[in-house]
Amino acid sequence: MQKKAPGEAPGEQSTKRGGGGDKSQAKRNFAALQIFITEKSTKFEGVHMECVVRWAGPETMSFIAETGSGHSFVMDGAPEGGGRDLAPRPMEALLAGAAACTAYDVVLILRKSGQDVHRCEVEARAIRAETDPKVFTEINLIFKVRGKDLKASLVERAIELSRSKYCSAIGMLRMSAVINTGYQVRP
Repeated sequence: MQKKAPGEAPGEQSTKRGGGGDKSQAKRNFAALQIFITEKSTKFEGVHMECVVRWAGPETMSFIAETGSGHSFVMDGAPEGGGRDLAPRPMEALLAGAAACTAYDVVLILRKSGQDVHRCEVEARAIRAETDPKVFTEINLIFKVRGKDLKASLVERAIELSRSKYCSAIGMLRMSAVINTGYQVRP
């Protein structure tokens, strides 16, 4: 009897395979998995997002991401893992995405508060676990916000609202990492 993968529902086929095996059975399993994935993906409820990530080929450890909104970007592995240092690492892209997500919220909240924001920069630094899966364990975000007559109390409130309520990326990363924030307000 085949052992189920963690989180696999009864009746679902595992994609884990041991050595050897019947190729025709593998094809049937793959076809069933494709149908299962198709059925599940058409039953998404609420807001969903999608992307396709393609490996650039055997000579590289670069990956090309194509998002559901029609944009593409490249990520590359570290040289010690076969990458060529041509693009951000996937974890750098994750950190940058989280910083952009929270910066977006802060600018939007400040604008809605009537603040005249001219610039918002976020310096993000993360600490990763020493063992696999090397998740972020601490993320430090320093917001540098510029504008005319900005109120520091409103900047602080916008950052806290983003961190605790609105930023989806930070909300997910809070599951494994402590999120620390700080800010500077300048004219």
